[in-house]
Amino acid sequence: MPRKNGPQWSRDKEPLKTMPLLLYTYIATEILAPFFASFLVINAILFLGRLVPVLDGIFDFGIGTGDFFRLCAYMLPKLMMFSIPMASMIAVIVAVTRMVNDNEIMALKASGIGLLRLLPPVIVIALSTSLLTYFSAVTLIPKGTLAMKTLFLQMAKDKIDKGIQAGQFSEGLSNVVLYIDAVDPQTHQWQGVYVSDMRHGDTPLTIVAKTGSLTAQPENMMITLSLADGTLHRASENITQTIRFDRYRINLPIKTPTEVAGTSITDVGKNGLSQKQLLEQAASHGPKSPIGLNMLMEYHTRMVLPVGGFILTILGLPLAMLARTGRRPLGVPLGLLLFVVYYVLFTVGRTGAESGHLPVAFSMWLPDLLFAVFTVLLTRQVANETFPLWFSRLGRLALNLLSRVEGSKTGGKQR
Repeated sequence: MPRKNGPQWSRDKEPLKTMPLLLYTYIATEILAPFFASFLVINAILFLGRLVPVLDGIFDFGIGTGDFFRLCAYMLPKLMMFSIPMASMIAVIVAVTRMVNDNEIMALKASGIGLLRLLPPVIVIALSTSLLTYFSAVTLIPKGTLAMKTLFLQMAKDKIDKGIQAGQFSEGLSNVVLYIDAVDPQTHQWQGVYVSDMRHGDTPLTIVAKTGSLTAQPENMMITLSLADGTLHRASENITQTIRFDRYRINLPIKTPTEVAGTSITDVGKNGLSQKQLLEQAASHGPKSPIGLNMLMEYHTRMVLPVGGFILTILGLPLAMLARTGRRPLGVPLGLLLFVVYYVLFTVGRTGAESGHLPVAFSMWLPDLLFAVFTVLLTRQVANETFPLWFSRLGRLALNLLSRVEGSKTGGKQR
């Protein structure tokens, strides 16, 4: 009899070992579907909000369909810093709320599986989305920014090449007028070049050259006009100068949509720098200087937001567990409200760091620290099924705000 019961005990224990894995896979699968849906919707909203104000400038710049989609791809990593944490939190809330409404959570509790045993798949999802956010912030944003600058640089060169016609003055460049006699059809080199450079205010330059050509330098983020065999004329008050040259180069100014490409093509800015370069720039300018503070804040922002996304995703589980069958779920309105509170605290931290009254690291990481403590406390209370009175009132406040928003929309439609 003992021999018979031994194998039977091992066979009965096998389902107990596999049940957590099946449960965790099921929960993770339930979370992934709303995550991708939320990710697409949130990115679409953020992308349209950023793109609409600059559409006129982009199309005036002469961007084609293919380059437009490339530009959209380069803009996406910046949006992902905010869309991934929000989508991850909403996905956990929606998935677990659905399980509560279908009494699946009640069945799990009846079988001895509480909130804490549901945490592992949520932690895996939170860790995955936070790592994706970190990769986007640290790697994709600098590469996307540099690629965007290079794209505008090449488009600017093509626009100048197409816009300059033989025998015509070109005024497409800021404070620079170009004129060419002819264009070599084989080498595309300009013949008989006249340049009026008025960027120096009271000392304008007039340049006449035998030949000239336009080159783009993506590695230096410059468009350069190279002139050969000519003379340069400079006039300042009663003094005039004439200089003869064999080779002369001019870096041309290019106008771009500042909301997309920054202040100028040649200005890479903090978004185009890696984490190491941000620290080097902060050290070279001084951590107390405005530029140094700006670089340090960008350095910490790229780490604070991914960690914040991890915390908010974990917070979604106890928020969803507040749902009750037959009642309006509190998770989604509370999640949105707490998400707004987090970014308000994040903005306040940035303001405190910019003012110089608080250390940059402390100001930037304070929202994550506060929300981490709040998440641990709330998770313990929900696991013990003890809800604080103030939290219930906060839930009712969120529901009232949501009802007012829905009521205003309904009233607007009826009118």
